[in-house]
Amino acid sequence: MRFLGSENAVSEVVGYALILALTVTGVGMIVLVGVPSIYQLQDMTNIKDAEQAFTMSSFRASGTLLGDAPMRVDKINLGGGTVTLEPNMTGKESYVTIKSANGTFNINISMGKVKYSYGERILGYEGGGVWSKYPSGGSVMLSPPEFHFDGKTLTFAVLTVNGNTTVGGKGTAEVIFKNKSTSVLFPTTDPNKQNPLNFSNTGKVYVNITSDFYDAWADYARSLSYTSVKTNSTKHTANIELTVVPSTFGGTNVITNPINFPGIDPSDTTPLDNFSFKIIPSCSTEHGHVHCDNKLNWDIRGTSGNKTLIFYFKSENWDVGNNVDLSIGYIDKSSPSNGETWLGSDIYTIQPDYYIYVDLLNKSTSLTYIQNIVGSTNANVCKTSGEKITGIDNPALSWGSSPYINVSNVNRTQTLYNITEHYFWEMSQTGTFFFNQCSPGGNQNPDPSQSSMIVNYNATGDITFLHISNNIADVSIN
Repeated sequence: MRFLGSENAVSEVVGYALILALTVTGVGMIVLVGVPSIYQLQDMTNIKDAEQAFTMSSFRASGTLLGDAPMRVDKINLGGGTVTLEPNMTGKESYVTIKSANGTFNINISMGKVKYSYGERILGYEGGGVWSKYPSGGSVMLSPPEFHFDGKTLTFAVLTVNGNTTVGGKGTAEVIFKNKSTSVLFPTTDPNKQNPLNFSNTGKVYVNITSDFYDAWADYARSLSYTSVKTNSTKHTANIELTVVPSTFGGTNVITNPINFPGIDPSDTTPLDNFSFKIIPSCSTEHGHVHCDNKLNWDIRGTSGNKTLIFYFKSENWDVGNNVDLSIGYIDKSSPSNGETWLGSDIYTIQPDYYIYVDLLNKSTSLTYIQNIVGSTNANVCKTSGEKITGIDNPALSWGSSPYINVSNVNRTQTLYNITEHYFWEMSQTGTFFFNQCSPGGNQNPDPSQSSMIVNYNATGDITFLHISNNIADVSIN
């Protein structure tokens, strides 16, 4: 009994028990937490190694495919992952389509890819770029493709991968790129595929990319200036839109044709360099006397979203020495306000050869801010807006305080230059817009075969040169 009740050596037994418990707990924590962390770090290291290898491979491969060397060999540490060549027609198609708005050219190029898979992480060398796809489904760009756009020139060297091999496991894989062929697809000898691009034939250029990494392609395209990008997660596509400036940019246009104004810089408050007309009536000679149309009742009008801008020319008698009135109207239907109207009486004089030269950026000609009816007599048949502008804001809201304009202060008189530049700046805030003519026809409008229009401005964000090439590589893995 005394033995059982003794407390001798208890501390030693308890000490051993505590040490054993701590040891078991520590080993358990290492097994439960440390080992997965070690494996996770190992996975991250393998992925980082593969990312670095793919990024280096993209530079070397691009150099090979673009003609720098006939062949390149790159090594990738597999680390338990898999390297696969996936050309098109494997159910994992990736390709680029480049086309014009009216279908004068439609270029479709296969890309294919070299893919590295490690668990749920996927890396891909595709189209000259390196892309990474995460388990969440999103993807990012690691290295850019050979796709460059500076607002004027688009160059796209599309890289196509041929081959169908898979290698996986431990160790190192050799990926061999051989330059098979290079072909320039645009421009060519085809008259529809010449530079600079023709606005009347193309209008817009669309670059549509189908890829598992479509969202990363879209993000890259958005990082370029002057692009409009949309994605479709169902079809795995990135749709990139570029605008083409007119081929007659800075030159002469037929006055009856719609005149497009793409790419006006919305931050430039004086965007136009030249906007001038030569208006010639329909004339005939009878018994040695020239007989021309008896009046001018004609306007040009532009629309941009809810905005309308009208330049209206009127003369009651088209004869040498007679004068022509000019009135200008602007309205924005998105606001409850009225329009803004300007009148210039006897602005132009009919010249001895029965023509009128109109310079809408003339700094020596002035108009007055006054309530006026702006628009030709049959404006209701004009498709671009179908109305005249009659109401007037007082003050003129679109001008704000710089300068502040109302119907009675000194600022109510402005030069034609200031008025035209101001309203074109207002129209440019909603992007591309165009002008059409509006006239009653018959003897009240210019002769379209002789009259002309000159438009010139510094456009931004509009493609004027396009170069597309397809560079094909035979790829193998050892």
